[in-house]
Amino acid sequence: MNKPYKYKDSFYFFDHDIFNDMFNRKCNRDRLMIKDIEEQLANAINVSKDAVHSWRYKTYSPNDLNLVNDIANYFGYEKDVLLCKKGGDTKMKKISDVELMSIKRVYESIIEFLEYFYKTNGFNDLWFDFEKLEPSLREEKLWEVAEKEHDKVMLSLKKEYPIIGKIQIYTDLSNFIYNDLYDIYDGKLTYAYRFEAIPDGNPTTDEDYIKAYKKLNEIIDSYC
Repeated sequence: MNKPYKYKDSFYFFDHDIFNDMFNRKCNRDRLMIKDIEEQLANAINVSKDAVHSWRYKTYSPNDLNLVNDIANYFGYEKDVLLCKKGGDTKMKKISDVELMSIKRVYESIIEFLEYFYKTNGFNDLWFDFEKLEPSLREEKLWEVAEKEHDKVMLSLKKEYPIIGKIQIYTDLSNFIYNDLYDIYDGKLTYAYRFEAIPDGNPTTDEDYIKAYKKLNEIIDSYC
């Protein structure tokens, strides 16, 4: 839950995207695992590691601005506003029944993609369907399958543009489909990623699935 913070007669929300960007930069800069940075941050600001984990996965936000300020200081920033975005009008336009059915069709196409992604272990179980090919060609085939499934979702969204194209949820769903869905398989369609030992910190298929599923439902719950 992303709770609002009141500051100088305005409301602000925790910016999870900027937080994750700062988090990932520190991981790369210090060459540490995600779990190590989670533990360091938790100890530095006196919260649980689970709390930090929930901020990364956008399921919860810090309780107050003082805590946000502590987070900013941990990452080497003096202003907590870098981790906040100003809230706009929280009153949503009422969704009509026609628009609701349109949104439902897009939602179902995304769920179909996510379920296929999950059942095939991030598409990587399909690796064995192409066992007669060289490894590099297998990866190309996996990429083709992933893109084909992704294209189905993008097409479902485009078909609904005449109905929901001018309301904000269309933009939110578009950003989710073009960015978040892409991220769950980009760079992960290799034998080594899913089947061989990989460094701790790389998201598993379950984690990618849950993260995308939760964010999708957050978008839907904001409007419907």
